[in-house]
Amino acid sequence: MKAVLNTDFALEMLGGEKTLLKELLVSYMNDTPFDAEKVRKFAAEGKNTEGAGYVHYYKGSARQIGAEQLAEAGQNLEDVLRGKKSGDIPSLAAAFEDCYKTAVSAMKSWVSSSED
Repeated sequence: MKAVLNTDFALEMLGGEKTLLKELLVSYMNDTPFDAEKVRKFAAEGKNTEGAGYVHYYKGSARQIGAEQLAEAGQNLEDVLRGKKSGDIPSLAAAFEDCYKTAVSAMKSWVSSSED
């Protein structure tokens, strides 16, 4: 099973730079929080390409910081938005939003436990 937050992987990607990972996690949580309503709006307006681009940003970043479940949920949603496979966009958007909230909670815990 994929990890909510695989900090070992993220630290490996960052050459072990714990301070940098902390900065990236704080930035991911605070700079532009995910808004599932935007995805639902894009889909309702037939703007699936725009919705896929929006999800891609969060999915790609999640993958780089070790938020594995979020990245997987994002890939599933993005694939449906791009027409690569079929699925229920509102349900997938809700699942992605749930994974996002869970990942952010894990990020907050990790950041607070790694205070210098």
